[in-house]
Amino acid sequence: MTVNAAVRRADELRPNTVSDEQKAAWLLDLDGQLAEMFGVDAPEHTWPEKDAVLLMPAPYEEIYQLYLLCKIDYYQQEMSLYANDLVFYQSALAEAKAWYRRHHAPESNRNWRVM
Repeated sequence: MTVNAAVRRADELRPNTVSDEQKAAWLLDLDGQLAEMFGVDAPEHTWPEKDAVLLMPAPYEEIYQLYLLCKIDYYQQEMSLYANDLVFYQSALAEAKAWYRRHHAPESNRNWRVM
């Protein structure tokens, strides 16, 4: 998924007044956090000059639009929507972490865990 696709999907689900630049900044921050969490180098992003491809692949890419919905609701003070969206985001993030652990476990016999 790209930054523009995630922004477009979030805007379709939750009309808002937040700028695309702010939503892109939130997404790129999240992508950096995910990269750090998984112990990989953060991808180079040159948005808005070039649409940035985000780290998580399908079907786990939904975390990006859910994260945007959370941020939009929080800053628009829609706390009941925020609470609901946060539950869905956290669930999707847990699934994405589990997928990453299954497919990127080191070959050593040591215990390995991503927080």
